[in-house]
Amino acid sequence: MEITLADLRRVFQEVLDGRLSREAADRWAYDVVKKSELGTLAFSPTEDEQKIWAGIMYLYGIDSKESPDEYLHSIDDIREAMNRLGL
Repeated sequence: MEITLADLRRVFQEVLDGRLSREAADRWAYDVVKKSELGTLAFSPTEDEQKIWAGIMYLYGIDSKESPDEYLHSIDDIREAMNRLGL
C-alpha cells in the first residue's frame, strides 16, 4: 500500500467537511498502521514520510472523547493540525 500526502489531505478534509466520521477516519488510520507493522506500507513522496506519519498518528485516535458527548479534538483542532502539517 502506498500512502500519499494527497490521501492524508483527503481524509482530513472529509472529516472537516462532515463527509467522513471521526470513527471512520480512525479506522482508516488504524489500517494504515497495521500495513506499516506488516512492512507493506510505502510513503510518497518518501521525503515527506515524517509529515505523513504524523498525520496518520493524529487521525489514529481522532475519535477519542473527553465525555460521552464531546470529542477530545475540536473541529478547530483538526483544522489547525492539518495546517500545521502543511496539508
